[in-house]
Amino acid sequence: MTVSVTVDAAGALVGGGARFRVELYQYLARTKREDVRLIGAGRRLGPAWLLRRELGKPNRGRRVALNNVSFVTPGGERWTRLGNPLDFLTDSEWADLDPSLRSATRRRAPVVRWAAHRSDVIVTPSAAMAERVARVVPSLRSRIFPRLNPVSADSIPSMPRDQVILCPVLFSPYKHMAARITEWIDAIDDYIDPAVRMLVTANRDEVPANLAGHPRIELVGQLPHAQLRHLWARSRVIYFPTAIESFGFPLAEARVNGQPVIARDTEQNREIAGPALCGFTVGDADSLRKATEHALTTEVAADPAPFEPDAYFSWLLGPPR
Repeated sequence: MTVSVTVDAAGALVGGGARFRVELYQYLARTKREDVRLIGAGRRLGPAWLLRRELGKPNRGRRVALNNVSFVTPGGERWTRLGNPLDFLTDSEWADLDPSLRSATRRRAPVVRWAAHRSDVIVTPSAAMAERVARVVPSLRSRIFPRLNPVSADSIPSMPRDQVILCPVLFSPYKHMAARITEWIDAIDDYIDPAVRMLVTANRDEVPANLAGHPRIELVGQLPHAQLRHLWARSRVIYFPTAIESFGFPLAEARVNGQPVIARDTEQNREIAGPALCGFTVGDADSLRKATEHALTTEVAADPAPFEPDAYFSWLLGPPR
């Protein structure tokens, strides 16, 4: 069969981008599509790879960049998945950005935005991310199509759930996770059963000593999805308090698997988590405590339909040829 779709999967070895690729690889294995050529898998995204990609064998079919940087050379239709909100920050978010990230973002963002002008179709994983892009680069608005990321209905095994809260977040500086976990402890420590604890996907060197040694906190380290899914399965609730996100796979995973998720009460989180959201306001200890109490006692029906992988990839890659 002639290759009609080229997919650049370079970059994102951890986090949401890596989770997205799990779904892509499962879809390709399941459908055995011979019309799709995958390039860059397992590679880091950088100038050397982008140059090699652009100089590679041309394809007159669809070209899909999963890593924020559109194909730029002439050829077939160019589709780009924009999933990094750091490239489209508001002024207030930029002012609050950790200095360690500013220089890298200052170099990368102009390249991402310039390449986006070469894309025929821009895919964002949420309506909020679509607005981020359109606000910074208004001329792209007509090319932007928000589409919720795919999440398989069987991504988490069915197991008895403990009174455990899972916090599956990478501790990037701009997420201020140590502060968010400290706020949770302060909000609930005198009110909720001491047996309730939080599993946190971080190592001891990523958190302050007072958190690493707190009796409610268990550090499990950074885990690939294949290992993390078993912690998901035994957890009663998910904690996802971050602010700057383009999607938030934990929100979608919770909705798909019928688990309450404690997260900020925002339009974006409501769009993704739906009825699984137990919303709170950052800085309001009472709202965080109530959200936690509600999450620990409520039942949520599994709702995988909005994230159906075959529908997503048949749209992104086009139907098999």
